[in-house]
Amino acid sequence: MPAAVELESPPCPLCRGDDYRVLIADARDRIARKPGVFQVQECRTCGLVVTRPRPVAQHLKSFYEHVYSGRGAARAQATQAGAIGMLVARYRLRGVARFHRLGPGQHLLDVGCGYGAFASQAARQTGCQATGLDMDEACLSAAIDPMHVRYVAGTLADLALGQGRFDVITFFESLEHHADPVEALRAARALLKPGGVCVVEVPNFGSFWRRVFGTWWLPLLVPQHLAHFTPATLRATLSAAGLDVLGPPASMFYPVESTASLGLWLNERLGRPIRRYRLRWQRPDGILLLALLALWWLIIEVPVQLILALGGQTGHQLVGASRRAN
Repeated sequence: MPAAVELESPPCPLCRGDDYRVLIADARDRIARKPGVFQVQECRTCGLVVTRPRPVAQHLKSFYEHVYSGRGAARAQATQAGAIGMLVARYRLRGVARFHRLGPGQHLLDVGCGYGAFASQAARQTGCQATGLDMDEACLSAAIDPMHVRYVAGTLADLALGQGRFDVITFFESLEHHADPVEALRAARALLKPGGVCVVEVPNFGSFWRRVFGTWWLPLLVPQHLAHFTPATLRATLSAAGLDVLGPPASMFYPVESTASLGLWLNERLGRPIRRYRLRWQRPDGILLLALLALWWLIIEVPVQLILALGGQTGHQLVGASRRAN
């Protein structure tokens, strides 16, 4: 980490306004526990919620170090390549099929692909030509399926991947990391074929468990998450980029949201018996913490998450938008 993190407060990426109100005044990196206290603010003009002020680009990079790659590589890669990661990838592929059915000869671009689990599943199951794009070269060097997926290091803005090339472009838990999500979606729109579809999954800031846990809500992930979308502001962002939104966002069923958020809160209150995902077995409070979380998951998490999914109140939302065929 730099000795002092330089901050910036740019205008709202959606409406270019500069009038905000503070929603969360003590947001922190609760997962990697890197230093810094940040605010989550809401634009009074359009309602988009952002991390503001935020670290400048060169200092924001330090919050990613040893999280997805480096010392955190083994855990991150195992999560994507393991059984749970494959289940999530197949679940997301079914979500994409709601808007567009991929097949041989079609082109998919997965933005923020990480180790490439989703792109791999898409290529293997549909026969499409899949490209994974990510800024983390270390992730791409250890990508799980280079035989079926083309991996590219960089961003949408600085790579000439060819306008009008892709049938589907996906942002799975990556749009919220972009400093300007409207510009990112405009760049994606230029890469879509006419009639092509952009599919976006992001955390839902308007969800039930976010209101319960506040700054301890796991998907908040400050300061890495720069924008925090509600269903309304997600649709407005897609529309501002010139995309036609294909219906309201759908709730995604990930039954770990409240358990993980509760775990973050209890871990801090109990003096951190779990340190960077590793339990200190010599501490009785660590065993107690795991027992409490297991009971919570069984009794509370699963049934409540099913109800929230039906009511559109889970912590993750999926929406599709198309590039109009002229």
